[in-house]
Amino acid sequence: MRNRIIIFCLLLIFLSGTALAESGPIGTVKTKKGSFMVTRNKVQHPAEIGFKIHQNDLISTGNEGAVGIIFIDDTILSLGPNTELVMDEYVFAPQKKEMSMVMRLIKGTASYLSGIIGKQSPDTVKLKTPEATIGMRGTKFLVKVD
Repeated sequence: MRNRIIIFCLLLIFLSGTALAESGPIGTVKTKKGSFMVTRNKVQHPAEIGFKIHQNDLISTGNEGAVGIIFIDDTILSLGPNTELVMDEYVFAPQKKEMSMVMRLIKGTASYLSGIIGKQSPDTVKLKTPEATIGMRGTKFLVKVD
């Protein structure tokens, strides 16, 4: 019985460490102009250069706002004024050969320059818009959603 409890405790420690690693930052704000906010778990954060982006974050720019984000795989994403984008999915585990990036552009403009995920696993990079889902096969992409 004691061995089962020890194994159970070790399993819980391992799983909690895995969950923490997966919920860590996926990117960092490198440039900004004007105002922009990041909404995480229904809490709005006024963001500045150096702010860490996480999976499921909603990134919103104001009327004069713009933001440049670099992700841990070296993908570069730039958002223009009046833009709302959600980072629906981001997986970068090259040692396990698991990579994907799924973004949802609600409105506004976005410019994408692929990093490792887009170069090594282009079929797993997608941008969802209200009208369609775009699979990104190239290294550069620019889109506007009214």
